[in-house]
Amino acid sequence: MRRLATRLLKALLFLVAFVAALWASLPWREVGVASLTLAGDVLERHGMRLAFSDVEAAGGGFTVNGLAVSGFTTFSFRSLTLRPQLMASLLSLAPVCEADFTGGEMTMGQAMNFGDGGFLLTAGRDGVLLERLRTDGDFAISGFVALDPGRMKISRAEAAISVPQSFEGNMETLQGFLPLVREGSGWVLRRAPSEGGAAQ
Repeated sequence: MRRLATRLLKALLFLVAFVAALWASLPWREVGVASLTLAGDVLERHGMRLAFSDVEAAGGGFTVNGLAVSGFTTFSFRSLTLRPQLMASLLSLAPVCEADFTGGEMTMGQAMNFGDGGFLLTAGRDGVLLERLRTDGDFAISGFVALDPGRMKISRAEAAISVPQSFEGNMETLQGFLPLVREGSGWVLRRAPSEGGAAQ
């Protein structure tokens, strides 16, 4: 029995080492281009458009330059680096990816500068989760947001938001579209799993 357990452990260690070596040698630029092509097809079916200038390999992942996702609103990044997390993906049985970006901006009538930041993305069957979300621009965000792409809504959220004084007057209008709550001198994007709301 002990000999069998030893053999199984050696086989498991060999498999892990083999997968890690294979992972490290992946052609990340080609992986990035293929991923963006697939994402573009999915977004197009939902009435959105994805565009980018080029893709380059970046240690354990890839960097997309000049990325823009357009729909009801437009999200753009000077650069977005994605690094898939192998072990986390295996443990959660869902794709997990670490993301870092520069020059983040959202345009919805008015341009909103999010600056540089990052998040940990998990794409599960029930939706997309953005954890450890952080930005350092004029519009600063810190927290997490869970999205339901099928229903085009925020399913869960707890994220502190800081906006420029010149934009404060628009926040009450946005409460009609987003689960925003006023707290002190700032705002919080908040939704518990049990809360409804078809548009938000």
